[in-house]
Amino acid sequence: MPSLSSVPGMGSGVVGLFLESGWVGKGIVLILMGFSVITWAMIILKYQYVRKAESESHAFLAAFRKTKNSGDLLKNAEALKFSPLALLFVEGYREAETIVKSHPDSKVTEEDRPVLALEIERALKITSQDEIVYLERYLAFLGTTGTVAPLLGLFGTIWGIMDAFYGIGLKGAGDIGALAPGLAAALVTTIAGLFVAIPSVVAYNYFVEKIRDMANRMDSFSMEFQSFMERSLLRRKA
Repeated sequence: MPSLSSVPGMGSGVVGLFLESGWVGKGIVLILMGFSVITWAMIILKYQYVRKAESESHAFLAAFRKTKNSGDLLKNAEALKFSPLALLFVEGYREAETIVKSHPDSKVTEEDRPVLALEIERALKITSQDEIVYLERYLAFLGTTGTVAPLLGLFGTIWGIMDAFYGIGLKGAGDIGALAPGLAAALVTTIAGLFVAIPSVVAYNYFVEKIRDMANRMDSFSMEFQSFMERSLLRRKA
């Protein structure tokens, strides 16, 4: 059986096959390559952000469990720009201070504490939801790309095969030498679709798992923070 490179009209390698494809195939490959560039840029940026968020969250959680001075913890949390846990602490602490200062003489009675706890819990939930939404940015694009790219590549392949058979019908030739160039060139779009889809799907699943883990950590930290506020700020103001 002759190799593809020995068939008349066939280019060598993927680039040669791309040049042999029709205008529809070329257009689809260029579109997919554009998607690939955007996808990899998003993957790199998201990966860097998630790594920083995890690193800073580990550091802040260690400081939180070691340091009991709320002022020092607040300064530490404000310096960490990527940690969701640090953001939870800052927002929860400020909400607690605002509520306490709204009481006469900044004194909190036992009757007020259940209401204060609910207000702090509400603020923590809102902050957690906002942070999860922020962490999930670009995931929809990755998921959509992982689903659409193979279908777009398949469309290009089917179009190329149809075009190849149509050309053979016009020429009246049915041997492998006449059919192979069109079929091989048509398969380039399928390769391009998979080339784009595979890293998109892998990255999407990776980031979904990381964000789910971060959401669980925020839920656990919210409970720790409420206990911390009960022991420190609210009790100190009483």
